[in-house]
Amino acid sequence: MKKIAAFDIGSNAVRMAIGSLDEDGLLTILRRVRVPLRLGSEAFSKGKFSESTIKKAVETFVELKAELDHYEVERFEAVATSAYRNATNADVLGKKILSATGIFIRQIDGKEEASLIRKAIQSQIDLNKKNYLLFDIGGGSAELTFLEKGKFCGSVSLPVGTVRLLELGKESLSKGVPAEQAYELYLNDLSNSIKSFSQKYNPQNRPIRVVGTGGNFRRLSRLRKKILYKKNIRFILPEEVSVIRDILEETPYLKRIKKFGLRPDRADVIIPAIHIMEHVMDIIPVKKIIAPDIGLIHGLLFQVLNESFDKVKEINL
Repeated sequence: MKKIAAFDIGSNAVRMAIGSLDEDGLLTILRRVRVPLRLGSEAFSKGKFSESTIKKAVETFVELKAELDHYEVERFEAVATSAYRNATNADVLGKKILSATGIFIRQIDGKEEASLIRKAIQSQIDLNKKNYLLFDIGGGSAELTFLEKGKFCGSVSLPVGTVRLLELGKESLSKGVPAEQAYELYLNDLSNSIKSFSQKYNPQNRPIRVVGTGGNFRRLSRLRKKILYKKNIRFILPEEVSVIRDILEETPYLKRIKKFGLRPDRADVIIPAIHIMEHVMDIIPVKKIIAPDIGLIHGLLFQVLNESFDKVKEINL
């Protein structure tokens, strides 16, 4: 079996996945680790990483490298997204991690991020029968990709993510202005980009199925069961999203963690995430949102294999 690994250095957390590919084409995830470094907090508010954040990140990667050695990983790849792109001293962080662990971090743009996510989704969902909008929400950016019966038509990367909005909300609150108002103003500035994208690839404005990736979509699908008492957590209906948001906003942060089983670093960003979802759905009509447990990290694993995508028959999550 081939042992491989991938690292996703995001704005909210650093994720690592270790997998093995057997002779039958089954990719099995052996280990998944998530560390809530939240690099985007400094990257979006200050434009650079502090010394303490760099130190913590290096320590984190030293621990993750020990995991690679334990599993005898043959090949791996590490990529960084929006927060890394936004920080002026990202190269300092990258060099220190490389020196301490031998792990080279490659910065990718929104277009490559969307492509990797699309490959991962195709391993779980048959995208060839219907049209889909792939919607990924990260900590610093959001990617929209339109597929017509499996065929890639186009994508757009939006400079909006959960941590980016959260920081804007904090700044707004410090000035005595509600965070929601800051969210609305920022999202309104992106409306033309979303409208242009929709008009180009869905000119008849037909309701479309969305495949939502990122931790907030997955958590929202689980909240569908906890809050709305729905049995199926594989999808969310558009009209349910605002109902869940209202309940979350009415619940104080600490109680939100306990009552709904949310991690501390999820309990705050999920509300900005829902605001992003709602804003996009106000422009692009949606039938339902499918929320598979898959994302960028899985697409990276396929890329590490450096084989024909079709050879990976199935993922055992």
